[in-house]
Amino acid sequence: SGAFQEMQRIANTGNAQAIYNLGYMHQVGQGTTRDEKKALQYYQDASNKGFGQASYTLAQVYRNGSLGVTKNSQKYKEFLDKASNQGSDDAIVESAKLLFEQGKPEYDQLAVQKLLPLLRKGSQPAVHLKAIYDLSIGVKNKNPIMQQQAVESLQGLAKKGYAPSLMVLGNMLANGGIVDQDLEQAKNIFTRLAAANYPNAKESLVKVEEAISAQKAAKANKK
Repeated sequence: SGAFQEMQRIANTGNAQAIYNLGYMHQVGQGTTRDEKKALQYYQDASNKGFGQASYTLAQVYRNGSLGVTKNSQKYKEFLDKASNQGSDDAIVESAKLLFEQGKPEYDQLAVQKLLPLLRKGSQPAVHLKAIYDLSIGVKNKNPIMQQQAVESLQGLAKKGYAPSLMVLGNMLANGGIVDQDLEQAKNIFTRLAAANYPNAKESLVKVEEAISAQKAAKANKK
């Protein structure tokens, strides 16, 4: 197609974004025939030219074993680090998440340092991840102020429609504890997310509807 030929022309000038785009076009068969081998080659070329999104894509390729390559956790980590150093926001957040998962204070500090530039510019995935971390520390240390600040961060993201924060908030409202239980509000959130096919939202919606029915039945029995 014309768009593909134009992209090829720009890529031939050494433009890393265009080379990455050619990889994607070969991967999905947009304007050209699908060719996973070529897609992989273009992603590698763009990655070698310092294009962070290409390195991040390659990290996912090795993590999931797609594009005809075998899963390789070592290569996943290598490309994730490379993408992170090349300034890919997605890679920085994912690297920080892996550090938090180690569950050690020194790794937590490294993770927070990684996230700082993204937190300063208000990156939603970074703010969400930091809020989840703060919440877990607040709960662990029985620190209600830290918990409250984390919940407010998540509520702020939820108001902007950020799905992962909406999901966490929905679960909190369904379970009660950290925030007061509010099944109707949880139902509204899960209904929104289920309509957008967000993972696990439909199952959560079913559970909340069952809990609402059970509450209504219990009230009816009391009368």
